[in-house]
Amino acid sequence: MVLKRREILKAAVLGSSSIALSAATIQKTAANTNKEPADILIIGAGNAGIPAAIEAADLGAKVILIDKNNFIGGMLIVSGGHISGANAKMQMRKNIEDSYEKHYQDAMKIGKYQADSELLSIATEHAASMIDWLEEIGVEFTDDSPMLVDDHDHYSVPRTYVGKDLARSLLKPLNKELNKRIKKGNLEVLLDTKALNLIQNKDKQVVGVRVQNKSGIVDIQSKTVILTTGGYGASKTMKKKYNPKVTSAKWIGLPHATGDGINMAKEINAKLVNMDHLVVFPGTIFDFQGTPTEISTRLNFPPKHFTKSIWVNSKGNRFTNEHGSPDEREVAFLNQDQLLFYVVFDNSIRETAITLDIRNWDKAKLDDAILKGQIITSAKTIEDLARKINVPIKQMLLTVNQYNKSVNNNEADSFGRQKERVPIVSGPFYAFAVGGSVLTTHGGISINHSMEVTDNESKVIPGLYAAGEVLGNGQLMGHGVVGGMSVGPAITFGRMAARTAHRFAQCLCLE
Repeated sequence: MVLKRREILKAAVLGSSSIALSAATIQKTAANTNKEPADILIIGAGNAGIPAAIEAADLGAKVILIDKNNFIGGMLIVSGGHISGANAKMQMRKNIEDSYEKHYQDAMKIGKYQADSELLSIATEHAASMIDWLEEIGVEFTDDSPMLVDDHDHYSVPRTYVGKDLARSLLKPLNKELNKRIKKGNLEVLLDTKALNLIQNKDKQVVGVRVQNKSGIVDIQSKTVILTTGGYGASKTMKKKYNPKVTSAKWIGLPHATGDGINMAKEINAKLVNMDHLVVFPGTIFDFQGTPTEISTRLNFPPKHFTKSIWVNSKGNRFTNEHGSPDEREVAFLNQDQLLFYVVFDNSIRETAITLDIRNWDKAKLDDAILKGQIITSAKTIEDLARKINVPIKQMLLTVNQYNKSVNNNEADSFGRQKERVPIVSGPFYAFAVGGSVLTTHGGISINHSMEVTDNESKVIPGLYAAGEVLGNGQLMGHGVVGGMSVGPAITFGRMAARTAHRFAQCLCLE
């Protein structure tokens, strides 16, 4: 079965007893600086940090997990939570033939062969055991898992798993496991604790972090530190610095993703990679003041919906096959001078469309929007429509006429479109603006095969590790978006980072 494009949920569950940590087990302020140093300090209680804390505690380490939010879970609260892997038990029970080599090959191909070979190999090789572990601790996946998912280009076989409650299906069991370790006494969780900068000794080894909380600014000492702080999608400053073209795109996530770990690592000479690359999804509906509308007002895509409309860029040209693959649409969109295009249709399309171009809209809502003119504008002629949406009139008219000619003469479409080709000739004519969405960021901190952070000379920064989106998804996805390769590898790498950090901390104890 193919799952339709995921709905990213704004969850009102932060105070839910099923997700929130027990109040008795949470410390609200930072640890006393006079305490004996922790073995492992983990910064960021999301989908890499929580598994890292569980693993570290199971190894017998003294662990501190901090987060600047007053809740745990990070993006798991709003994520679709797709996870991909070959040869997990669930896949084998369905007699689906697969291998991690095939997974690696598919992912590398979708990412245009730009992913980090070593890290992608590690992620795909360990994906099955990670998925099996999630199932063992109580994560409930849909009955259709593993499946093919329409969010992005398909794998060669079904290998993507989706929780029944999306990513929150992962968070509930992970939170339960975290609580077990807290009660054992070697894991401490500090919320409302914002990391400010990493602390190094004279040998440049990371030995803790300076934090700010309700008590002020204090230092937390630790033999090792794992950065699991997430990406920078909510930071307008960082997007403007590294990807100025995408600053108009709407961030589809929580506001805490401001690149804190990336900036802290950079301050101590950590190498950053892929910072100039960011994948933006076309689909956010903008009003005619240039403001993104609410999250539920999004463009409908194939295969759920094949539009009869055409897409026209700011120069008045069509620029892609409106029915193309997700990768085709994303690449074409990113190649535009302005990350904004217009969906153009006529009254005949308005009256005959079975499903609409805007997700979750019915014809009554469409008519109301046309009447109000804030999201959808209308005009009697194509020339007037071009003038209203501020695109070159002559080019807009030429584009529509050429499209109509190819349809009427049954000629091949210039972009390969084959379905729902009808002439746009029956006024009035309509248009609405579509901009970009950012779900994850592709740039981040460089690590080696042991999850150790490396510096600009490719040397290890002793005592510092990283996992999750703080690495940037580009290291595993290359220049594409590979289904299920964000949440899953974050869990795998978080657990691996805990093991490596624990070994390093043990070595320090023996000195």
